[in-house]
Formats: sequence, structure tokens, C-alpha cells
Amino acid sequence: MSLIITARHFKLKDDLRQYVEEKASKLNKFFDGIIKIEVTLGWEKLTRIVEIKLNVNSKSIIIKESSDELRKSFDLAIDRAERQLKRYKSKIRTTEKNI
Repeated sequence: MSLIITARHFKLKDDLRQYVEEKASKLNKFFDGIIKIEVTLGWEKLTRIVEIKLNVNSKSIIIKESSDELRKSFDLAIDRAERQLKRYKSKIRTTEKNI
């Protein structure tokens, strides 16, 4: 699994990079087939925006979240990513059982 972190319109500090790496690496326990994770952090005026793109098997899952704080936006996006991965994993299992 490769992890790419991009910061738009600001310089990414080491503590925030470490926080993102730590949380994003935990997504692997929800689904083993993650090939690549791309995290884009940025802001527009007073809104902090986080976009997470997960490349899983032959599918891309894109999650976008925004709030007034960057870490809060990232936490919301990670929570959604966990739910999406669980849903995708159960969908794969049900289709495998039907075959």
C-alpha cells in the first residue's frame, strides 16, 4: 500500500503529516486490498477541505469532507472511508457466495 499526501495552498507540518500517516495506515485493517491512498489537504477561504482517494482492486473510492478545522475534516473523511471499505468488503463477500 502506498500513501501520497498533498497539501494545497500551505506547507504541511511534520506533526500533521505524521497524524495523517498514522490514521491512513489503520484503514488497512478494514480491507486488505488497498493498493494506494491519496490524501489531499487544502482550504478555501475559511473552509478546510480533505479529499481521500482509495484505489481498491479495480475500483476507486473518493471521499470529500470539509469543516472549519483540518484535523476535524480529516477525521470525518477517515470515518467515511472506514464505512465505505466495510460496505465494499461485504459486497464482495456476498457476490463471491452467489457465484
